[in-house]
Amino acid sequence: MLFFDIDNPSPEEIKIWMKKNDFTIDSGSFALGISKRQFSRFLSGETNAKRVHSLAMQMVWLINENKKSIINENKKTKNVKKISIPIK
Repeated sequence: MLFFDIDNPSPEEIKIWMKKNDFTIDSGSFALGISKRQFSRFLSGETNAKRVHSLAMQMVWLINENKKSIINENKKTKNVKKISIPIK
């Protein structure tokens, strides 16, 4: 679980989410579909993020984790034999 309280994620938890996903304010706000200004309010604590936002953050995190595992699996199975045919 990414957030302690799914209904009200804290600014510190949102910053941890950003770090785990290598997001900036621009990329984080784009991933959630909100403005940079609104996302900055979440980070500063001026406005509390709602349950919808925390669920979206968890979904983005899950998608990124699945991408990482797929990439790692592809690297492991990349040991494919190559056949070279000399062309005269």
